[in-house]
Amino acid sequence: MPGIAVIDGQSGAGKTTLIERLLESNKSRSIQVSRCVKEPGLKKWRQEFARESGKRNPCHAELKRWFDAGAMLASSLAYDPDRIDLEAMLIQADDGFDEWDEWLVEAENVENPRAKCSVYVLRPPEESSVLVEEIERVAYHLPLEDYLRYSNTLPDDAVEPEDEEIVEEVGAEIEFNDELPEKLAEAGIALSESEKERLRSLVQNGVPIMQKLPGLRADCARLLAAEVIIINLHAEQERRRAEATRSQILELYRDWSLRNRISFRSRVSRPGIYLANLLDPRDPQLQMAIAQIKRKLRGR
Repeated sequence: MPGIAVIDGQSGAGKTTLIERLLESNKSRSIQVSRCVKEPGLKKWRQEFARESGKRNPCHAELKRWFDAGAMLASSLAYDPDRIDLEAMLIQADDGFDEWDEWLVEAENVENPRAKCSVYVLRPPEESSVLVEEIERVAYHLPLEDYLRYSNTLPDDAVEPEDEEIVEEVGAEIEFNDELPEKLAEAGIALSESEKERLRSLVQNGVPIMQKLPGLRADCARLLAAEVIIINLHAEQERRRAEATRSQILELYRDWSLRNRISFRSRVSRPGIYLANLLDPRDPQLQMAIAQIKRKLRGR
């Protein structure tokens, strides 16, 4: 079974270039490279291999770059995440390919237990940008019956009812179950299919209660799941911003109370963070990052 490294990161941050650098530094290894693409509605996962030209499919031009850099096999894996998860697809795609030493997978890092190394690539953010910001998200789900009892049934100046008898009287006779949309239809209240599904979700799962809580910015939401983080510098003038970003990442690993409030769970206790120019194969920080990725892939 080949050692798997998952390469994740921001769009356009340099994931393809990093894979090229890894291939160029591993000429003695047989390496497969795959780019995983989500295609909602796809009935069966699809695998396509590198072509001589990228004209038929723009993705093939990227595959050819990897093939030219030394990949023994370069492929694109398309899948519907609602039908098959990434781990299951990789197991199927790997069936019959026992000869590979390593497998570089460009995909969202879902902490696949088969992966020996996880990498995240990002660009230095704008000046004064922060990784953690207040984001409105679901804090918890309140059962629908309780929601109706406590919402829009009390005077404006009442925060929470103290009289249990009042609580029991409000909406207590309403029965909530999966047949509720049909009962409403019988009463002359017709719901569309989407409305039925929405109501069923509220009945079964409860009402999502939104709160503003700290969270990672959307463009780096999976950052803390990476064992190797590379901040890709295009120019020396970006180093100050990159240093500030590295300091913010390290602070997240020191401040456990903040990490718990972010509610992000990861098996990574502390990553290797590198400020590197991926366009320069001789960049010292890039060489150090590649060395760490190799050690993890080979279990050292």
